[in-house]
Formats: sequence, C-alpha cells, structure tokens
Amino acid sequence: MNIRVLVASAFALGVLATAANALTIVNEDNAAYTLKITPKTGKAVDLAVKAKASTDVDCKDGCTVGLNGKTQAFDGKAVKFMIKGAAIVLK
Repeated sequence: MNIRVLVASAFALGVLATAANALTIVNEDNAAYTLKITPKTGKAVDLAVKAKASTDVDCKDGCTVGLNGKTQAFDGKAVKFMIKGAAIVLK
C-alpha cells in the first residue's frame, strides 16, 4: 500500500510542477477569440480560445500574448488572466 501512496504523490507533484509554468487563459465572453502567443524563445503561434472556455499555455520562459492589436507580457511564473469585453484582464 505504501507504494501506491508513493506513486500517487509523485504523480501529484508532477502535475503541480507542470502547472507552475502554465499561463491559464479564461474566456468569459460569448465570442471565440484567436490570441497570438509569442514565447521569448520561439515563433509566434495563433491560439483559438472558444467562448466560455479556458486553456493553459506553456509559458515557462515568459511570453507575450496579443489580442485585438494589444499585447501583454508575462514572465515564467504561474499566471491567470481573463478575456472580458474582447480585452485581456489580469486577475
């Protein structure tokens, strides 16, 4: 039984370690949006976020998020932001 607890604990820590570098995006609008995600070390990619949905983005080295011509820079720490009224709103 101790092996099960050890494995479960290791799995839980692995999930937390991954989430620590995640940028969580919550779309509270009734419209879908396409964000431009630009990591500090990489190429920009488009990310579609459906209406009333959320998603996580790997931003461990930092990134810039663009929406409707406006950008917001994020460092590698855990961050959560919302999309409200077609704008990025920090929580």
